[in-house]
Amino acid sequence: MMIVYASLGVAIVCFILYALDRRSKSEPIAWEQAAKLSSLGGIITGGVVFATTATDLTETVTEAVKEMVPAAEEMFVGVPTF
Repeated sequence: MMIVYASLGVAIVCFILYALDRRSKSEPIAWEQAAKLSSLGGIITGGVVFATTATDLTETVTEAVKEMVPAAEEMFVGVPTF
């Protein structure tokens, strides 16, 4: 649930900062731009929170890499021919 709260919080803060910036310049709010900035801020925050709070992420990554290593080693066996 922390991912959702953090993402929504950052999205709201992004929107408020964008609205304050536009208001200080006496320009109207471009709603498409505001939506893009808010959603991008929320998505990035969700990814960061997920990556930093995942407990079994290191085990999952380690297993995936162990499976890929033999395939990568096979690519570099032998003498290159040009």
